Amino acid sequence: MECKGKSRRGKNLYALCILKRVSQLTVTIKKGFGTWYSSYFGAASLFTNRVFVAFVFWALFAYSSFVIPFIHLPEIVKQYNLSTQNDVFPLTSIIAIIHIFGKVILGIISDLPCISTWNVFLIANFTLVICILILPLMHTYIGLAMVCALIGFSSGYFSLMPVVTEDLVGIEHLANAYGIIICANGISALLGPPFAGWIYDITQKYDFSFYICGLLYMVGIIVLLIQPCIQKKQSKDQPTDNTKV
Repeated sequence: MECKGKSRRGKNLYALCILKRVSQLTVTIKKGFGTWYSSYFGAASLFTNRVFVAFVFWALFAYSSFVIPFIHLPEIVKQYNLSTQNDVFPLTSIIAIIHIFGKVILGIISDLPCISTWNVFLIANFTLVICILILPLMHTYIGLAMVCALIGFSSGYFSLMPVVTEDLVGIEHLANAYGIIICANGISALLGPPFAGWIYDITQKYDFSFYICGLLYMVGIIVLLIQPCIQKKQSKDQPTDNTKV
C-alpha cells in the first residue's frame, strides 16, 4: 500500500510539474505575442508612420516589374529573331552583371556629402521604370542590350534600401521596418510573374506586360515623390500636438 501511495504521489508531482511548465510557456508566449503585436499594430506601430506606409506601397509594385524582363526577354528575343546574338551574350546576363556594379557605384555616389541618398534612390527608380516601359520598343540586339544594361545599373538601388529605411523610421525600428519592406518585395516578386503571364494570355503580346507593370511601378514612384510632402505635414502636426499637451 505504501509503495502504491508513493507511486501515485510521484505521478501527481510529475503532472504538476508539467502543468507548471505549460503555464509558464503560455505566459511567455502571450508576452512575446503582445510585444510583437504592439510593435507592428499598436499605438507605436510602424504603420502609423504615413511615410513608411508609402514606402511599403512602393515596395509592393517595385519587384514585380524588375522580374518581368527575366521572364519575357527570351520570348522577345525569339520574336525579333535575335536568338543567335543572344546565345553569344544573353541579355539577362547583362542585367545581372551590370546589377553588381550598379550596387557598388550607387552606394559610392550616395555616400558623397553633397548628394542625398533619397534623391539617388528616386532617380534610380525612375530610370528603371522608364527602361521597362521602352524595352519592348527596342527591336535590335544593341538597343535591347543598352536598355538591359540600364535596367541592371538602376536596379542597384537595392543596396540603398537599408539606408533609406533607416532614414524613414530610425535605427531603433530598422530591423522590423526592413523586414516588412523585404516581405512586400517578396509578395511583389511572387505575384508579378503570374500577373505578367495573365496579361499575355489576354492580349497575346508580351509588350503589354511591360507597359502595365511599368505603369503600376510608376504609381509606386509617384507615392514616393509625395513622401516629402507627407513628412513636412507630419513635422507641422507634431508641434501643434505638443502645444495642446
